[in-house]
Amino acid sequence: MIGSANLSAWFPEWASTHAPDVDVPFFDIYVVSACALVVTVGLAVVFLRTYRRQDGDPDRMPAQGNNKLLLGVWVLAAVSLGVYAFQLGLAGYVAQDVAPYGATEIGVTAREGRWDFTYPDGTVTDTLRVEVGQPVHLTLTTADVAQNLSIPAMRVQQPILPGRTTEAWFETIAVGSFPIHSGTFSALTQDSLATAVISLSTADYDAWVAAVGDIFAGRTMAEVGELLYNQQGCKACHSLDGATVVGPSFKNVYGFEFLTTSGETITADDAYIKESILTPNVSVIDGFQPVMTPYAGKLDDREIEAIIEFLKTLSERGHAAGQEGK
Repeated sequence: MIGSANLSAWFPEWASTHAPDVDVPFFDIYVVSACALVVTVGLAVVFLRTYRRQDGDPDRMPAQGNNKLLLGVWVLAAVSLGVYAFQLGLAGYVAQDVAPYGATEIGVTAREGRWDFTYPDGTVTDTLRVEVGQPVHLTLTTADVAQNLSIPAMRVQQPILPGRTTEAWFETIAVGSFPIHSGTFSALTQDSLATAVISLSTADYDAWVAAVGDIFAGRTMAEVGELLYNQQGCKACHSLDGATVVGPSFKNVYGFEFLTTSGETITADDAYIKESILTPNVSVIDGFQPVMTPYAGKLDDREIEAIIEFLKTLSERGHAAGQEGK
């Protein structure tokens, strides 16, 4: 190949498997285009010197037909250059378009001023941590204006448009920290969305996942309950402001009495809430349908306790009920 990443310092050092597929075609096309430019300009200079008007030349030169052979060679050379450039970049384009099977799925949300990276376990960070040698599949959305994900070292450049979901993927080949930029001017500064990809060894990445996977670390029980409310899909059916959705609102649920569809009056205490989470369709509050998915086997006792503590913070009787239980 004509091109090589070592020919220039224009691009950052290769840090992903995409880099050769981007840099090598670029430098190949660059060199070929430079050669074509030299030939074209050289011919223009030669023709200028050869066919310039000189003293004694007649005012009009006799008309001559076109040299079809030279015209054909010129057109064929131009088309060949285009085909060469197309096939050179096609393989890399196709490779970057489809993420490999088994890639780590990470959601990316761009906001005015920050990035949110959401991992499969629900962890949300403002920096992108990945495992070296493991493909990462990004699903990108924007919460406000059009943005652009630019990771130069990974050779990733992906526009993010409002109301649309776009995708990108890469696989790091080196451990280290690599800048991420928006690539779009914002209302603040172009660097308002500057963050980084942190590529970790397998051992370090597993240790990080284990650390952030402990949702109880550094949080109160009520905060863990709120996190689970968002992670487990509770917010799709239960509001926090009293509004009725698919299920009853979580506002002023804990400690209050309700009539069930079977005509029984129950009090939403710890035992009832736990039962409603594990086997929700056994005792349904009147006015609602038994459509909730059981969470038996999905949440452990400590997580259910955290959800109960969160519900207490939303209830006028939550604090009093908690004091009575002591």
